[in-house]
Amino acid sequence: MLSKGIFLMLLYFVAVYASFDPNEICGLLSNGTRIKDPRACNAWITCIDGAPHAGTCPDNLFYDRNTYTCVNSSSIKCISSNPCASLNNESGFAADPYACNGYYYCNKGSGSHGECQSGFNFNPGTNDCIRGYPCALKMNPDSYCNILPDGVFIKDPTNCVGYQLCWKAQVLSRECPNGYYYNALKGDCDYPFNVECIETSSNLPDLPSSEYCNRTGVFVSDRNSCNGYYYCSNNDTAGIVLQHGICPTGRFFDGSNSGECVPRTNIICNYNRCVGLASDKIELVNETNDGCHGYTICQGGTSIGNGTCPDNGYFDELNQLCTNEVVNFPACATS
Repeated sequence: MLSKGIFLMLLYFVAVYASFDPNEICGLLSNGTRIKDPRACNAWITCIDGAPHAGTCPDNLFYDRNTYTCVNSSSIKCISSNPCASLNNESGFAADPYACNGYYYCNKGSGSHGECQSGFNFNPGTNDCIRGYPCALKMNPDSYCNILPDGVFIKDPTNCVGYQLCWKAQVLSRECPNGYYYNALKGDCDYPFNVECIETSSNLPDLPSSEYCNRTGVFVSDRNSCNGYYYCSNNDTAGIVLQHGICPTGRFFDGSNSGECVPRTNIICNYNRCVGLASDKIELVNETNDGCHGYTICQGGTSIGNGTCPDNGYFDELNQLCTNEVVNFPACATS
């Protein structure tokens, strides 16, 4: 037992060193989401308008993140950054959730930390330090999979279009479709102008923002692609800030009327018209300013060739064929 001091180093009182910040995590979750508080076994947090609101279970009950209910403490395994929480205010030893050779002696909810000597790990079954005891650290208490209910989305704080979820103890990463950002408050993909997120992109222009935007609240072409645009937003410290976006599949950006995404055949574009097309098949698109007689062969978003319809026929991009019926898409009309 741990009273055998030969295996132990001096116990010392420490604060729990968890990195969980409820204010930060609530800023990444949709309104009304309830999560487990990893600093305790009997507590939860409800995120309202990005702010945390705490709640606790009655005595001897633990919080179940997946059922949103308080359950008998013996029916659920608690992983907490406060190892003493699992003992339900009883005295005893608990394993350090962050280190194989660490442990806590808990007394009425407070813990004093100890470490086994070099080469020894703590055995929570016997409360001993055992030489070479095999240790596989449990899930990190601050992991999303210990906090979020399975299937609940959380914004990726490093990526405007990204979000994550936990499923069967694994964190899965996902991204919104082209042209959309992830809106944490709504818990869904949304237009960039509805989302407070500044994209850190290597495609940001070399020209200053003022060269693109003469006012805020409008969309402008990114001057680099048929489907790319910038939203001109206002920042109190940085002035005009460009937020990059991409139109949904099948649409190109039209800079008139403060900017909008329109069907790709409805707008003249002198950039790469293959952009945004699937990489797993070949597709044909109308060529610009040729009277709708020619076509470009696209694969993976780039041109791999071109051609002209026989007998002075017209190419119909929407139906992917040459026809004798007149085609007059604005995208290919002669200017």
